[in-house]
Amino acid sequence: METAISIKNLYKTFRKTVALDNVSFISKEGVNIILGPNGAGKSTFLRCIIGLYKPSSGSVSVFGKRPYFDDEIRDKMSLLSDNYALYDFLTVKQNLRFFGNLYKLKDNEIFSKSKNILKEMDALKFFDRKVVELSRGTKQKIAFCRAMLNDPDVLLLDEPTAFLDASSSEWIRNFILDYGKKRKTILFVTQKLDEVSRFNSRLIIMREGKIVEDTTTYYIYNDIMKSSSILIRFARPVAISVLKKAGYKFDSMESKEVSSAKFYINNYKDVNSLVGKLIKNKAFVLGIDYIEPLVERISKGG
Repeated sequence: METAISIKNLYKTFRKTVALDNVSFISKEGVNIILGPNGAGKSTFLRCIIGLYKPSSGSVSVFGKRPYFDDEIRDKMSLLSDNYALYDFLTVKQNLRFFGNLYKLKDNEIFSKSKNILKEMDALKFFDRKVVELSRGTKQKIAFCRAMLNDPDVLLLDEPTAFLDASSSEWIRNFILDYGKKRKTILFVTQKLDEVSRFNSRLIIMREGKIVEDTTTYYIYNDIMKSSSILIRFARPVAISVLKKAGYKFDSMESKEVSSAKFYINNYKDVNSLVGKLIKNKAFVLGIDYIEPLVERISKGG
């Protein structure tokens, strides 16, 4: 399969504001994670790729075509934007039928495919409801379903798990991983380090309209978790004396017993060591929450 996306020296400006500054990028098959803070240019990047925005200069090519000028290439692409992009006063069924017909899909194919996806996300019960009546999370599920109707070769996802419950978020992540194995190209945009840590894939870090890192998700564990912290939750209260025996610095608001504590670690390997020592001292660990550093600070030069 040829390289799906090829971008050279892409600039995108809005009047005097530079949204993308000399961005060059070649996609890899499978999942490509794009991480960056608000205002990094991530959403603009996706919109240039799918052809919603015309580059101010530079070039965007998808399978050798220019999406802004060549409409037919969009049949092979799909975008889940940060706005769910559905018609509020149509039902879910009517929305999916409308968008599926744009891809020249037959109604029975549209409904069969969409019902399978919605059932997996526990949203099939809303099939005949108007979109305006739905919660933001449910709208996100419908929008994801819409994005998959044409079985795209290039799938562009802007915060696809936003507003979703944990179960639906996990289903979408697993779906994306499986979909990438079908020789598809996926760009997954996020500003959450916790989201990145759930993939083993290429990682692009953007800041201020530029790509500042082109690495892998292992970078998150190997470098970013240096001198970081985690919150450990316990199934039942643990004495402060037990926490001290673990040998790691910690913060706690209590003086005798705690139900959770913030520990400071040097690297990701310390997590196993710390938990092991707590368990050895009769603590019952219920869960571990990684406390994210500010994504704005992420880059090897930052």
